[in-house]
Amino acid sequence: MVDLEEKNPAEFLRRKSNLFRREDGKIPMVLVRNGLHRGFRRKGNAGGNNTDYSRGEHESLSHQGNKEVLSQLNQLQLSFGDEKVTLFIDYSECEKAVICNGNRYEVDIYFKLERTDPAEYYDRWGGELWFEVFHTCKVDKKQAEDFGIESKTLFEFKIPDSFGFFDNITEEGYVKRQAFLKEKYFDNGVKGLLICQKHGDRACIWKRSINGNMTARIGGSNFTVIKSKYDTSYGIMYGNGLQKWEYNQQKFETEEVAMKTAEYFAFLLYNNLKID
Repeated sequence: MVDLEEKNPAEFLRRKSNLFRREDGKIPMVLVRNGLHRGFRRKGNAGGNNTDYSRGEHESLSHQGNKEVLSQLNQLQLSFGDEKVTLFIDYSECEKAVICNGNRYEVDIYFKLERTDPAEYYDRWGGELWFEVFHTCKVDKKQAEDFGIESKTLFEFKIPDSFGFFDNITEEGYVKRQAFLKEKYFDNGVKGLLICQKHGDRACIWKRSINGNMTARIGGSNFTVIKSKYDTSYGIMYGNGLQKWEYNQQKFETEEVAMKTAEYFAFLLYNNLKID
């Protein structure tokens, strides 16, 4: 359709004015005249997810290139905390729409699974995985909450700096770069953060230390739940000796509440967000 702009400008403008990504007309398309992916693409929003849009079409070429590579794999190993799970993928779909807690999201990659190793993760995740690729746009707190409420398994992967694409890369270079990354991902897998999964299942493994405290490594950070010396509440130790004894002006009255809150803190730290 891009060529139509030169051949028949009037028809081009007519079609362009009526071109939307969705039937409700809420997401108009924009014309990309230059570069590798010429044509019409969705006009994105400027921030993280909100109630009706994806995380934005204006992602970097590195985000787009890595997303395409990952969606082409039929096998992928995930690492999160101390756990490793190999996905055997039936099929993948990029920018798949889903409604969670009344809000619409378009997730980078949806994996329909054939099986997993260890096998129990297939049932634990309901045979599917929602996968967000983080380069410039992070998964926000609202999306994490909404997917948790809907009991959908959400995983976030942060693209390593060495896996980027140059903005002025040629088409041949783009193809070669993708082939290189595809081999890397197949051999080494990805390390990220399991944000949430089915209700009743923890998103990480907690172990009791020799001191009797629950400990876990989540998203690259270590957490320990400790009992208060002064009352029946609990505290959370993380990072280099940091401690948290309440959140939102509420104490952690049980060990379970402290563990659940620590998992949320891990999500914030993974995305370089502040724990208030």
